[in-house]
Amino acid sequence: MIDLSKRERAKSLWKFVGVILLAVSHGPLQALETVVVDFSRQGLDVFEEERFVGETHYQLIEESGVQILQATTSASASVLYREMDIDLEKTPFLNWSWRVSNVFSIEDQQQKRGDDFPARIYVVVKEGFFPWQTKALNYVWSNHAVSEQYWPNPFTAKAAMIPVRAGTTGLKQWHNERVNIVEDFYRIFGRRITEAHGVAIMSDSDNAGGAAEAFYGKLFFSD
Repeated sequence: MIDLSKRERAKSLWKFVGVILLAVSHGPLQALETVVVDFSRQGLDVFEEERFVGETHYQLIEESGVQILQATTSASASVLYREMDIDLEKTPFLNWSWRVSNVFSIEDQQQKRGDDFPARIYVVVKEGFFPWQTKALNYVWSNHAVSEQYWPNPFTAKAAMIPVRAGTTGLKQWHNERVNIVEDFYRIFGRRITEAHGVAIMSDSDNAGGAAEAFYGKLFFSD
């Protein structure tokens, strides 16, 4: 484990252990069996927020008659999270929609000083009782294209960064995503899992500075 400062340790812990199951009604995504939480019914009060540096501003707005989540970050980092057990034998796929307004001008986003992304969603898997006994798959909108399919998070080897979108291609447009949590966890950590224990959503800009805006739509697990 890398020797981190107290602030970095706290940030690393919550950045990859804090969990949320999140969804808003947007886009045509559908599934036969789903595990979903609907913002339009529950709002943001049911979610907890952990702040690291400053505060990313999260708010519900209406677009085309449905509620979506808007995230605005400016030299800040905070995460929305909610803990929930997910049966990956029944619903192994994570689905979501997102729209990003801009990316950061970061040369090396695989280092601590560049670990900022306009949008990220990560899934946490508990492997024991203690908070550090976890691993996380962190799906990001990469600031630029990379050759790697994933890389270890610079703050903790227990989390992997997986670029789903990259750079300016597709900015300001909605995109529907679908990933297989079981297969991704196996190829990265070498173990097949049957459960996940939550999902988090985060837009952050605390390491390199800068500002970004992202929008999150429907997010759910499906078969």
